Amino acid sequence: MKIINSLRNVPRGIKKSAITMGVFDGVHVGHARLIESVKKWAKKNKGQSIIITFKQHPDTYLKKTKDLKFIKSLGDRIKILKKYGTDLIVVLDFKKVAGIEAEKFIKEVLVKKFKMKYIAAGMDFIFGKYGKGNVKFLKGLSRKHGFKVNLIKDVRINNEKVSSQAIRHYLKKGDIKTAEKMLGRKYEIEGKVIHGRHIGFKLGFPTANIKIDYEEIPAHGVWATLVNYGGKSFPGAANIGFAPTLKHEVKPAIEVFIMGLHKNIYGRRIKVRFLQRIRDEKKFASRDALIRQVRRDINFIRKNFNGEKWT
Repeated sequence: MKIINSLRNVPRGIKKSAITMGVFDGVHVGHARLIESVKKWAKKNKGQSIIITFKQHPDTYLKKTKDLKFIKSLGDRIKILKKYGTDLIVVLDFKKVAGIEAEKFIKEVLVKKFKMKYIAAGMDFIFGKYGKGNVKFLKGLSRKHGFKVNLIKDVRINNEKVSSQAIRHYLKKGDIKTAEKMLGRKYEIEGKVIHGRHIGFKLGFPTANIKIDYEEIPAHGVWATLVNYGGKSFPGAANIGFAPTLKHEVKPAIEVFIMGLHKNIYGRRIKVRFLQRIRDEKKFASRDALIRQVRRDINFIRKNFNGEKWT
């Protein structure tokens, strides 16, 4: 597998390729069907399987939404996409291709540069300048430029179309189980442990404050979590939010009390898997009331999730 970040670096020797293209935000079960389709065609026809994705989200660039966050960072998206084992992953700067007319993009980029003979696309696939290219237009171009189009039907879970937007909705709602069904895997985040205000340490519950730049995080509140550090699993109690009783954070923060880990891990990276949302974040009347509730939260997690292992 090879990864390239520019159309100037397209490998020589591509004779015919099967392509799927999109943001692949979260890389969910619908995306998996697209990828498996191009792999199957490439194997059968002795061609190359190619994923084309983008650094930026087109909706953000086109100002359809200002505060859209990726479900996973670009680096993590690439890590997940690599597991599918395609021949090539192309990561494009959306700003550099957004102005290319739909037919020109197909003809000059996909057909001419990548020798595309097959493309797998979702039913709502759009492409080209201002998103004017749709699946009907794509089929017309296929006859003109000599490639096959395979339109993959929507994947539905609980009678709802699987989409990145739906996954964001369920993460914000705290419905981690539905989000995970749509993703096709456990939901987890990875980040670097940074210094906070050390209030948790003073309370007797030192927490790891995690820096997350791009990922869409689950609903605010207290969560039972599983933490992976150094290849080992630890149960954890995570708070997502503004810590209104003592800290009054300006931006939502993620802090995790890791049970059984007694090391200085500042500057290290940890993974956190969200198991169950236990309660809402709330402001307590006093410091002592907060401490009593934190103890109840930790005891609940120890009792119900102590046997969880990272797999």
